[in-house]
Amino acid sequence: DTLGSSMDMAMELGVKGAPSGTLVLAESQNQGRGRLGRVWFSPKYKGLYLSLILRPDMLPTQAPMLTLLSAVSICEAIKAITGIDAQIKWPNDILVHNKKLAGILTQVVAETDKINFVIIGIGINVNNDRKALLSTATSLKEQRREDINRVSLLQEVLRRLETNYLVLEKKGSSQILEKWRLYNITLGKMVKIYCQGKHIEGEAVNIDIDGGLLIRKDTGITDKVMAGDVVHCR
Repeated sequence: DTLGSSMDMAMELGVKGAPSGTLVLAESQNQGRGRLGRVWFSPKYKGLYLSLILRPDMLPTQAPMLTLLSAVSICEAIKAITGIDAQIKWPNDILVHNKKLAGILTQVVAETDKINFVIIGIGINVNNDRKALLSTATSLKEQRREDINRVSLLQEVLRRLETNYLVLEKKGSSQILEKWRLYNITLGKMVKIYCQGKHIEGEAVNIDIDGGLLIRKDTGITDKVMAGDVVHCR
């Protein structure tokens, strides 16, 4: 069912024991979901909408690293295929010229001390036309003024995901975090983060070893945030 949510299908497959590396592709998603239950309308044959099942040997608290790893992989793939320099807004947005190009949604199924499986949902605006995009969004086609081969981009995204995932498994998070810092546009900025009914304001000073964002508030106290909506103030 190409119109169904690829993440819902991946969740079904994950529960049934599908192996790590199982990929679900959708040509369009009328049930696509963004963070916080937002609907993401995905027109047919224009973008890449994929969900990947992984079964990492890591603690549930380390799962945010998979979002950072995915963001890095997407930026690397976009650069390799199109030459476009995309940037990462923590935790899960890929931007070009401050407009949203891609997003990542990670769902974790876990017990207290063990991840059963993770679904990484990725949506990339590839050949979406400007008139069909929100004013805050862009596509690779809009940036390049030409159609992009979606199969080539998909292959490159998967290659980069696999490479970075193996690095994370064998060497830990430090190399992934180094790459993330190169692409990110959040560190060094004054930010407001809205999370679970409250908001934190301060300077985004660093990323922690498990992917959390460290915010230095006016009081001098540093808070660690693992998720939330980020507004860059300047």
